[in-house]
Amino acid sequence: MASSQARLSPAFAPRPAPPRRGGKQPESLWYALHLPQLQALTESRRRQCLLALAGLMESYSSDINLHETALVCEVRSALRYFGGIDAIHEKLGAAIKRQLREWELPKEFSHAAAPTISASLLLARAGGGKAVYRRANLHAVLQGLPVTVLRPDREQGRRLHNMGIRYLGDLWRLPVGGLVTRFGSAFVDQLDRALGKTPDKTSKTMRKYVAPPSFQGEFELPAESLDLDRLLPAAAVLLKRLCEFLVQRDLVTSRLEFSLLHERQEATAVRIELRRPGRCREHFMMLLQTRLGELELTAPVAALRLMVSRFDAYLDRDLQLFRNDKATGADEAGLDHLLEQLQARLGERRIRGIEAVADHRPEYASRDFDHAEGGKARPDTPVAGPPRPLWLLKEPRRLACRDGQPLYHGPVSLPSGPERIESGWWSGDDVRRDYYIGEEENGCRLWIYRERDGGRRWYLHGYFA
Repeated sequence: MASSQARLSPAFAPRPAPPRRGGKQPESLWYALHLPQLQALTESRRRQCLLALAGLMESYSSDINLHETALVCEVRSALRYFGGIDAIHEKLGAAIKRQLREWELPKEFSHAAAPTISASLLLARAGGGKAVYRRANLHAVLQGLPVTVLRPDREQGRRLHNMGIRYLGDLWRLPVGGLVTRFGSAFVDQLDRALGKTPDKTSKTMRKYVAPPSFQGEFELPAESLDLDRLLPAAAVLLKRLCEFLVQRDLVTSRLEFSLLHERQEATAVRIELRRPGRCREHFMMLLQTRLGELELTAPVAALRLMVSRFDAYLDRDLQLFRNDKATGADEAGLDHLLEQLQARLGERRIRGIEAVADHRPEYASRDFDHAEGGKARPDTPVAGPPRPLWLLKEPRRLACRDGQPLYHGPVSLPSGPERIESGWWSGDDVRRDYYIGEEENGCRLWIYRERDGGRRWYLHGYFA
C-alpha cells in the first residue's frame, strides 16, 4: 500500500500538515478510539462507560461523538496548544487506561486520526496507530484495509468472500450500482463517508456527546468572619448566578450544596434538599437563611462555594395540558415549601410521612418514609375500605373479659363488627382475627379484636380519633 501522496506511518506523525494556501480553513482532524472490550457489556453499561470516557475527552475537544464501541473527537484546533497529535494521545491514552483498569476491563485499545469520522473509525478498527492529515490522501490509505473493518453482516461477508473481495480497494474497482444491488445502500454509504463524499452526520449509529450540566460558583469574602449574617450577601450573588444558569438552560434543581471555606480546617458543608425541584431565588435564600440560623461555626469563613449537580427539566405546572384545578397545584407547592422549611430548621431525615401498604394485616398496612427521598412520588396504594384508627398500638394490649364481654376502663360495647382478617401464612406471621369497633361508656371508640383460635382472647389494637 505505497503511495507518493499518502502520509502513513506505524505511529502518529510528529506534527500536522501546514495550512492550505489561499486562506482556506484547515480540514478537520478526527481522533478515534476503538474499544472492542466494551462489546461484551450490556447496552446500558456500555453507554455508561462511553459517557464516562467521553468526559475525559472534554479536556481536548468540544466536539465528541459516541459510537457502539468507539469515541471520536475533533482535535485539529487543539494540535498547536497540546504540542501535536502524539502529545494528545499520550495524555488521553494514559487517562483512558487508568479508567479501564478501574473498571477491571482490558486496557488495550486502538486509535487513529483522519479528516473524516468514518475514515478514523475504519483505521482504528484495522489496528490503529495511523494518522492521515489530508482528505486527498484517504483513498490511497484506506484501499489497503480489509473489508472486515466495514463490519459486514453474515450474508454480506459470505458474498464478499465468494466474490474474492478482501480489501476496500477491491470494492472501489466495482460499479457502484452493482454494489448497492448486492450489499445495500447503507453498506456502500460507509465508503462514501470515509472518503468525505457524504457527510458523516448521516450515520445513524453516531450520537453527539452532550456533557451533563453542572454549576459551581465561589465568592471570596473581603475579610474572614464568624458572623453568618455577613454570608447572606455573598450567597445572594451565587444564587442569582445559579438561577440565571437554570433559566438559560430551562432547568430546575432539587439539591444545593454550599461549602463554607475556612483557612485552617476543612470546609463546613450546608446542603439544602427540596421536595419539589425549583429555581426561585427567594425560596432558595429563605431556606439557606434558615439553615445558617441553626449553624454554629468553629472557625471564621473566608469564602462561600455553591455546587449543583442534580438537575431536572423545567415544567410549568400551570401550563400542563390536562390540569384543570390550578388551586390544587398551588396548595401542593405551599405544602412542599412548608416541609422544606421544617427540614431546613430541624435537619435532614427529620421530616417523615406515612403511606399505605397493600397488606391486610394492620401491623404491616402502613409504613413511614423520608420526605427527602421523595416518598410522595411513589404510586398511590388503595387504602382498605373498612374504617381504620389513626393510632395503632405498637403491641396489642390484652383485655380482661367478663361474661364474654371485653373490659377497658369498664365494659366495652360492640356496635360494629366483626371484620375477619386471615393473612400472612406465607411469611410465618399468620394472623387470624375478628376485629370490632368497640365503644366505651364515655363515647371513646376502640379497635379491638378476638383471636379465632387458641384461647380466643380479646386485645386492644388501636384508638379512633
